[in-house]
Amino acid sequence: MTTYDDKTKGIVASDGRFILPLCKEYDDVTFKASYIVVPNIKCSGKITALFDLIVLGDVEAKEIDVKGRFVCLGNCTVSGSVIVQNEIWANDVRASSVEAHDRIVVQEIDGDTIIADGSIIVGKILAVEKLAKSAKIILCGETAYGAGKVAANTIITGEPIDLDGGEDAVESPNLYRPVSVQPQLTKAVVASTEPVDLVAHGELEYAPSGDFTGYLDFLTSTVYDDESKAKFARWKEVLNEAETVRQSGISEYSNIAIIIWLAEIAWSDYFKNWKAIDDIFDVFESHFKGLMARDKNAVGCTINTYDKWLEALSILSGFGALIDRNVYSVAFELVVSNLGLKAKFVSERLNEKGWEAHVE
Repeated sequence: MTTYDDKTKGIVASDGRFILPLCKEYDDVTFKASYIVVPNIKCSGKITALFDLIVLGDVEAKEIDVKGRFVCLGNCTVSGSVIVQNEIWANDVRASSVEAHDRIVVQEIDGDTIIADGSIIVGKILAVEKLAKSAKIILCGETAYGAGKVAANTIITGEPIDLDGGEDAVESPNLYRPVSVQPQLTKAVVASTEPVDLVAHGELEYAPSGDFTGYLDFLTSTVYDDESKAKFARWKEVLNEAETVRQSGISEYSNIAIIIWLAEIAWSDYFKNWKAIDDIFDVFESHFKGLMARDKNAVGCTINTYDKWLEALSILSGFGALIDRNVYSVAFELVVSNLGLKAKFVSERLNEKGWEAHVE
């Protein structure tokens, strides 16, 4: 067994975490400090991490046990179980069983059992052979399929559920509903038509006057899960800050993080046809282009929490190509520098995997 801790030779310390530039193939490996591994981990046995574990590439192992957050920017392939005491953020997870004591956020996931104390958010497809269970919501950009069942307070899929048992494979959410949920909120299998209706309502009733505050208050009143309520509250805060800055004077504004949050809002389904939101984004994008032309060092990026840092990377990955390339490059550089990394170093590692980082 190989152990990495804060005294391991050849590592780089960065803001309470340690960067491992190369992880050789081992039987078992243990990380006794928060680690960022570049680029891959391949282990024929068990990976144990006593704190956060961030991997910039792929992970292969027999088992994974992480006491903090687990982030994998590549594919995570495990023959046995993945057990994480905090959040899981990954591109693609394939394991016999996946268990997180917080939310799971992935592009795709495939397992016999998938259990989360928080929400299970899947960009594309959730494949389950026995049971996928969330204490909050299961959200799939495409669908859920397989021989298993799904259980959550609310289940939202972009396409009809493709489980072998059809909608009968959706177990009663009353067994797993959060305490904060009212008794009348029974099983909800929501097809893609409901979000489209909410979007159409916003474009008809609120977009003509640019009343994003009223629309976000309306959206908040239509959802019951804490995660969606928090998202809409955050969007409202961002847009109110943007409006305040515009009215009081934008010339000295330097926090480029607002471009990241505005990109998420402007190109979401809810606001993609709102001229008022497009105008706000364009004003800030133009402002930062001019500010960078005058003095690149005048631009900063304030992100105060680890969750926000992960969200910022996710948004840049999803919408980066739609942001002015120079503005994106500076935003990406400042975001990754929060961990003491250089944008060029990170983009080179991503490009080695065939993942374009949009960074010159």
